[in-house]
Amino acid sequence: MNMQFPPESFDEWAGSYDAETQRASGYPFEGYEDLLKTIVAFCHPQPGESVLDLGCGTGNLSAHFLLFGCQVSGIDFSKAMINIARQKYPAIDFRVQDVRAVGVSQYDHIVSAYVFHHFPIKEKVRIIQGLLRQNLKAGGKLVIGDLVFTDQAARTDTGVKYAQDWDEEYFWMEEVDLPQMRAAGLNVKIERVSFCAAVMKIEEVRE
Repeated sequence: MNMQFPPESFDEWAGSYDAETQRASGYPFEGYEDLLKTIVAFCHPQPGESVLDLGCGTGNLSAHFLLFGCQVSGIDFSKAMINIARQKYPAIDFRVQDVRAVGVSQYDHIVSAYVFHHFPIKEKVRIIQGLLRQNLKAGGKLVIGDLVFTDQAARTDTGVKYAQDWDEEYFWMEEVDLPQMRAAGLNVKIERVSFCAAVMKIEEVRE
């Protein structure tokens, strides 16, 4: 299993994470609130439905679903992030857990924000297929919001413009990764929220 950064690096980030996500413009969090709201809109959550927030961080996406009366669980491998999330939203079930080992529980909706760019495309596909086949209830929705560039040129331009904030990660690129997703039997509906971010609803292709 591949992931670039250990939990300790996110523990160090936890204290400043919320302030950074509220930056009005620029990479990586331009359109942050729009991304969270678009994830929720794709799910059309109803009271009482169960939601799993993968890589929940400090709980901001989870909190949106709580407003709809959902039963929300959030997991993250950073203990510091989870501690902050629990303080902010005590009504939500937050757990220290790796998103690659969700277990067998099933949910009406599985969501994630700013997580999957830490994994290479083959690992992305493997995780997503497992979630769809094992953890998503019939009729449920898997929705991912993340750093997504249209193509290599857009990615390169952003890296140059925002060099001080740039880490070389496994960012999604529409022109490359979406065809690979489709080849793996996954259908992707995508909605862009900024120059560097988009929301994707992902389903298995039914023959």
